[in-house]
Amino acid sequence: MYIDHHMAQKIVDRAMKITGCNVNVMDHQGVIIGSGDPARVDQLHEGALNVLSSHGEVDIEREQESQLRGVRGGVNLPIYNQGEIVGVVGITGEPEEVRKFADLVVMTAELVVEQAALTVEVQWDRRQRESVVMRLIEGGPRDSLFEDRVARLGLDLDQPRVAVVLEFGVSAGELSLAQLQQRLSQLQSGQDGALGAILSPRQMVLLWPVRLSEDGWERSRLQRQLDRDCQSVDGLQRLAVGDYFSTPDGLSRSYQVALRTLEVAALRSPGLRYCEAGEFALDLLLFEARNSWAGKRLVEVFERLRAQDRQGGLEKTLNTYLEEQLDFGRTTERLHIHRNTLRYRLDKISSALALDLGRPDDLLQLVVAQRLDGLRRRDR
Repeated sequence: MYIDHHMAQKIVDRAMKITGCNVNVMDHQGVIIGSGDPARVDQLHEGALNVLSSHGEVDIEREQESQLRGVRGGVNLPIYNQGEIVGVVGITGEPEEVRKFADLVVMTAELVVEQAALTVEVQWDRRQRESVVMRLIEGGPRDSLFEDRVARLGLDLDQPRVAVVLEFGVSAGELSLAQLQQRLSQLQSGQDGALGAILSPRQMVLLWPVRLSEDGWERSRLQRQLDRDCQSVDGLQRLAVGDYFSTPDGLSRSYQVALRTLEVAALRSPGLRYCEAGEFALDLLLFEARNSWAGKRLVEVFERLRAQDRQGGLEKTLNTYLEEQLDFGRTTERLHIHRNTLRYRLDKISSALALDLGRPDDLLQLVVAQRLDGLRRRDR
């Protein structure tokens, strides 16, 4: 690993606080890339070249300054990382006076380099994990390069998982990439084996481990976990959970289901925060058919009603009646009307729709048409 300008200046700033002396940091080619004297940056430091060739300390006396290019009196020492010299640090001053700081300055420099190397390693690991997640949700065959990457990361892809898509509010679009990554790490830390990736400034996906049972997988347990782990995540608007599929492309299918659930939930239940695909199965089915010929044909039922209901009273009555599970008592209570009035309105609705609300087939057609109409109108 090589030292860059940012890392070099960080070493300089820390070392100068310790020593009170000017400090320079040179790269692996002997060029000053960090200094307490900005005018010296990008100059070649011959003393550093001597350190790089000798692999040891090089002291420069004041009378030697004119003999070597880009140097001033002081002590110059190698910076090591993983057994290799990655740069040189120089402390300006009389060698006998500043040598007492040498070990501490070198230790500071090597600690900064080590921390930077660790950060790079963590970032590389995160990028590799995110690339695995993206490959899994995209689907398709897994080649040997993908399998090698999974093995290097130590990931167990045989562990059952479902896709969870999280959507953040509009203000979250102002977050930096680092802040989004922090949120993703926060969520992943709540569950061993959870994998995640940022999809956009407002969306991220988690591949969350689940327990299988005789009835499928433990949905309620997952909801408790996500409710707990998402409580402290600022800006989370809603999340959608896909279903579990045991096929090789199962995570891709789960992701697609979660995405559609997120879209349908935003139309059907805008205020709902936790949306599980199984609870929206009918709406998901209808959502796929909303723009088909059959879907448009069924919606014509509602359009006939609206043509005869200019004030919207019949549509409101019908919606309330269906919401209250065809219960006369609760419907009349909500609408503040008499039972006979409700019967009269339902008769008018049946006539307008050319449907018999007492027949199961006609009632089913009506419910489906109502759902389709709601999805189509909100989707415009």
